[in-house]
Amino acid sequence: MNHHLLITGGVLRENGFELGEGKYYGCAKLLRLNTNNGAIEELLAVNEGNQNFPDIHPNLEFTIGDIEGDHLWLTTDTEVRLYHYPMLELLKTYSHPCFHNIHSVAVRGDELYVTSTGLDMVVVLNKADGSIIRRIEAEGKPLWRRFSQETDYRKLHSTRPHDSHPNFVFWLDNEPWVTRCTQEDAVMLSDVTQHIDVSGAKKPISIHDGIVHQDQVFFTTVDGAVVIADAKTKQVVETIQLSGLRGYGGLRGWCRGLRFVGDTCFVGFSRLRKTKRLEKLAWARKLLMKGDMIEECSVLALDIQQVKITADFRIPADQLDAVYTILPEPSV
Repeated sequence: MNHHLLITGGVLRENGFELGEGKYYGCAKLLRLNTNNGAIEELLAVNEGNQNFPDIHPNLEFTIGDIEGDHLWLTTDTEVRLYHYPMLELLKTYSHPCFHNIHSVAVRGDELYVTSTGLDMVVVLNKADGSIIRRIEAEGKPLWRRFSQETDYRKLHSTRPHDSHPNFVFWLDNEPWVTRCTQEDAVMLSDVTQHIDVSGAKKPISIHDGIVHQDQVFFTTVDGAVVIADAKTKQVVETIQLSGLRGYGGLRGWCRGLRFVGDTCFVGFSRLRKTKRLEKLAWARKLLMKGDMIEECSVLALDIQQVKITADFRIPADQLDAVYTILPEPSV
């Protein structure tokens, strides 16, 4: 059995908060976690931008990738990259002017579904050559009502505020769905009236992943919860507040990244960082009263049947500041 997981994320610039939105991260990282002994190995680091990024202070992080055989699709803020594993030879890079603050890529047959979060859209690419097949606005509204087709958004640091902030694409009944941070829900891309209300638009929590597992969809929320919805009824059936379980500790950073191995659910946590969006940190103040602040990024192993934390893997502070996703190691 393969006991390794891949973790994507980024390392903060020393003065990232002072520089402002879209300039926080100065190095994209890919790590490998040995779930037997907790060992962390750095596999890949990218600390320089290129023509696809802003010329000064490019935001460098690996966001949510996908696995295809012995190939690894990884996203940066403005690119989709294809690597061969385990040598991590860069085979292809796709980038378009409508790419900004990309949060994820998902492979589906001959297509790639890319969340261009900064433009509130999902961009579907031809997997073979990276050409754009179609763009889908995450609220079902006209594509260019807020943005211009003439602008190269890769060169901008921020387009906030986002109307929907699409994060993660998944499939139900062969239809693509996407999670939306602003609305705290997930919607069918072809009909956004079809939705799963995860935490409610009035709760500034922020959802991310949408992993389909055994006829259920598992979402993470940044305050440390795993929300479970029935894939058929599209209704939430359970919320596991990890912060209430033995072994959680006092305060971890933003919860983002989820992967199943059998009945074990691995859940990722970033380091808590400064933010100007203080409404997003109300949950943090409550947890800080229950124990110490955990300074490192971490991955918790959750037995989903017993609802029990079985392991706590810590990532050294000098290796990663933000966790975006947890991936199975590609087959080699």
